[in-house]
Amino acid sequence: MMRTTIHYDGEEYIVPRNSSELKVEIEAILATGEAGWLRVNHGRGQLKTADLLIHPGVAIGLIDTSDPEHIAGEE
Repeated sequence: MMRTTIHYDGEEYIVPRNSSELKVEIEAILATGEAGWLRVNHGRGQLKTADLLIHPGVAIGLIDTSDPEHIAGEE
């Protein structure tokens, strides 16, 4: 399963995409020069939808937490 864990404002969020795709999406938001929203999931077990405000100066960390078997299958 493809998955990226995001660290944002001291919290962890999950996105069911690989980190490369997510970087492209974040860079596109930043390229507009305006703030934009990134839809993510929050929580453990029962995930809830959350939106993160992305704009220059906001620290955001991405960790590829995909299932290693899935990654091996992509090669």
